[in-house]
Amino acid sequence: MSDQQDEIIKRDFYARDESEQADFLSQTWCNECMEVDLGMKNPVEYAKGNDVWIEGECVQCSSKTITEIVEEDDE
Repeated sequence: MSDQQDEIIKRDFYARDESEQADFLSQTWCNECMEVDLGMKNPVEYAKGNDVWIEGECVQCSSKTITEIVEEDDE
């Protein structure tokens, strides 16, 4: 029996608000370039349990880039 908390689920990044998409695609860190805010292309959003992240490619060098998302409660 599989535990859904351990299952990685692909989510629709483009279902997010356009301004939110733009923020996530511009506010990045590249471990290869060692620079901030170079941008991300080809984003794919994933979730596993309470963790949500976006994987894509650095706009400058095309290395894999991962941005973790902290979802805030709207209370």
